[in-house]
Amino acid sequence: MASFKELEHQGWVEKAHLYDDHFAGVTRQAINPLLEGLGDVAGRSLIDVCCGTGDLAEAAVQSGAQVTGVDFAEPMIEIARARVPLAKFAVGEAENLNFKDECFDLATCAFGLWHVAEPDSAISEAARVLRPGGTYSYTAWLPPDEGWDMMGLLVTAINKHGTMDVDLPPAPPPFRFAQAAEAENALRACNFGAFTFESRVAIWRGQTGDALLDLLYKGIVRAPMLIEAQTPDAKQAIISEIRSGAEAFRGSEGITMRWPYMLARATKS
Repeated sequence: MASFKELEHQGWVEKAHLYDDHFAGVTRQAINPLLEGLGDVAGRSLIDVCCGTGDLAEAAVQSGAQVTGVDFAEPMIEIARARVPLAKFAVGEAENLNFKDECFDLATCAFGLWHVAEPDSAISEAARVLRPGGTYSYTAWLPPDEGWDMMGLLVTAINKHGTMDVDLPPAPPPFRFAQAAEAENALRACNFGAFTFESRVAIWRGQTGDALLDLLYKGIVRAPMLIEAQTPDAKQAIISEIRSGAEAFRGSEGITMRWPYMLARATKS
């Protein structure tokens, strides 16, 4: 069986060209809050880890930062390079950054820890490449019981028709870094202090349940793994439940679903 890391890499290589059309509209909503928390970034060096197709890098460059983006999926980097020519991009792993010690003023990771096989190593690497007094900021999805409509719908459908105990490789706990106490312990272990944790909400809007399924299958890697690992009958029932269940969130502007996340900041000692 492929490892968690291999499945994540394969998934993002395959979906890189679909990401901007299906999921970026949600994750982009966290960019301004993340950058605003860093203060004035003009003239400062910033490394964006798990940079994807370059959304945050583009916004940081427009604010005057000197940006370097890193992602393990080469197709993501290719899109980012074409999109943000004033930034530097490199294919690389969050757990093993190919940069010298203390060479950046700022480090960001927008929803990337979710996809990293060794997230503690990724935080340690961010600390290593930051100068003393530098700021590290990341975003992470909150657990399903904290108002995440899509995840609540997904978990309910799987528990009703299938099982969460499926044949997938071991993976890091997905919501660990969205829990303030756990996140603070991990950050403190990497020589960070002055912690700030804020709960925020992004919104997805669509017109049909099929649009939500497109988001899941074309813009996300981990959720489809859970669905595809079910028995054929359970899989079809789960998909039907998600499609019909999305109607419970329909309002005057179509289907509206909350995607709550934590915005974390810490300063390197």
